Formats: sequence, structure tokens, C-alpha cells
Amino acid sequence: MSFYELDRPAAPGLLDRVIGYLAAIRRVGKGAMRSLAYARMMRVMAEMDDESLAQIGLTRAQIPAYVERCLAQDTSI
Repeated sequence: MSFYELDRPAAPGLLDRVIGYLAAIRRVGKGAMRSLAYARMMRVMAEMDDESLAQIGLTRAQIPAYVERCLAQDTSI
């Protein structure tokens, strides 16, 4: 047995592989939930009339940036 074989890191075990797999699933799910939330909020904001948008201080051009800012503050997604 050479020194290279002794210094080689151990292959990941079954538990490490399962944890990695679950983390990947969580990332995909989190991305999907964020996409759904973005689409839903964009739809609701686009359906608002100009008076309602003016009451909250927005123009139609500012909606995408506003939605991004709102979702960036949301820690549940």
C-alpha cells in the first residue's frame, strides 16, 4: 500500500450521498416556489388599475423591480 492510498480522502458514505440528494431537491423546490411567487405577484400587480398603483407610489414600469424587492425581503421562500 502506498502513501497515496493512505492519504486519499474516504469516499462519501451513503448518508452523505442522501443528504446531498435531499439538499438538491430542496434547492429545486425553493427555486420553483420562488418562481411561482414571482409570477403570482406580477399577475396581481399587473391587474391593478393605475389609481391603485399610484396610491402605493408605483408606476407600471416599476412593478418588476418592486416585486423583486418584495421577494428579496421574504424569508419564507
